Amino acid sequence: MKFQTLGQYFYKLYALMFILFLVPLAVFIFLYQSFRLAWLPTFDLLQMVELISYLAFSIAAFDWVIILFVFHYRLKSIRKIHSLGERLSRYASLTLVSNTIISVGMLVLSGGYYLTENKWMTIVFIASLILPVIRWPFPSRVCKDLALKGDEQMMVLYRMDSF
Repeated sequence: MKFQTLGQYFYKLYALMFILFLVPLAVFIFLYQSFRLAWLPTFDLLQMVELISYLAFSIAAFDWVIILFVFHYRLKSIRKIHSLGERLSRYASLTLVSNTIISVGMLVLSGGYYLTENKWMTIVFIASLILPVIRWPFPSRVCKDLALKGDEQMMVLYRMDSF
């Protein structure tokens, strides 16, 4: 991600994060309404409802667990880079990739709800909306994740433009 100032960095990162956050939400709302208002055809999968439910839950949970491990593993290598700009750029890429995978898991839950009409899919989907919020890259979280100290920490925390 290319940026000139820290303000621009966080602006671009937050804009991309909002898009990744809103796409699965919009798909879920559309599928939920299409099911309620019969916009799309429904499927009679009575024998496979349980299998599809378990499969969707498993894929979403697998996504979340993998992201936690991969994020922390890749973060260790990013911390070793000397340039703050390069560290921030790689951190943004890592954050966007992890949130893309979380969004894919939420899309799987949306599809699972559409196919099975299982109310637990809705509950797990709503709970999964909390995950990107918890992992949101606020300046303090960026400092903590990148283990910034001193001037670098002050620069990121207060979004100082001298870079």
